[in-house]
Amino acid sequence: MKLCCTSVMLPRWTLDETFDRLAGFGYDGVELRCRYNPEDPKVEPSFWGRHLSDVSPDNIREKAGQIRAAAKRSGLRVVALAPQAQVGQDDLIRKLFEGAVAIDPDRPPMVRVGAPRHDRARPYMPQFLRARAGFADLTEVARGYGVKVLYEIHVGTVAVSCSRAIELLRDLDPAHIGAIYDVPNMIRVGLEDSRMGMETLGPYLAHCHIGNATPVVEGRDETGGMRWKWAFSDLREGVADILQIIQDFRSVGYAGYLSLEDFGPGEDADKVREQEAYLRRLIS
Repeated sequence: MKLCCTSVMLPRWTLDETFDRLAGFGYDGVELRCRYNPEDPKVEPSFWGRHLSDVSPDNIREKAGQIRAAAKRSGLRVVALAPQAQVGQDDLIRKLFEGAVAIDPDRPPMVRVGAPRHDRARPYMPQFLRARAGFADLTEVARGYGVKVLYEIHVGTVAVSCSRAIELLRDLDPAHIGAIYDVPNMIRVGLEDSRMGMETLGPYLAHCHIGNATPVVEGRDETGGMRWKWAFSDLREGVADILQIIQDFRSVGYAGYLSLEDFGPGEDADKVREQEAYLRRLIS
């Protein structure tokens, strides 16, 4: 297993700083944010807002040379692109595929593409089947570019677990589509036994977002019932058993990347350095 870090959690680092600092902390790769910045160039950098690296679907081909140079200099591989893209956004996705190929035509980064949100006011199965048909079509487009699509198992979508994700991807070409085993998201809906989930995904287990979270009291509803929310936490402090998850990845022969996702408080460099050291200890 190898370690990478999503640059979505690093809004205050420039593109070159992202590569150089992650390499200095011992990472093997980067999951590169590829999203549009807000129009206001003066707004403070934030996880979901402005990023100093400013890689977007519109400029990624223009910046591909700088990205290649940074990857070569640092020794980091661009493992995947992390855009805000949903199946069905064909023009946007083609820009991402072209950007991935421009970065590395021989081994392009994987491209994350999400499923639509689940509308709880409407029947579930028609929504699920539409998403499945969309990913089936997208897999064929990805084949034409030589790119692999990543479906992120994500809270609020039509496939929030490994068991639902395999039904979404079943019989599609695993060379061109796979799933992200997303620990922080799956915690929020009830994490399946980790080894069971990994074995369920089988050849579709393509990537991992490693993070942790804790439940926090938000207040009470109108009936007096307790309401909870989830907060990102240090890997060592959340409810997910990270050691067991790492052991299960080893048991199923996973040789891909663990991509750190930590959107909690704290200094960027401290989080990246400390979490890398902890993961290395668990892997070894």
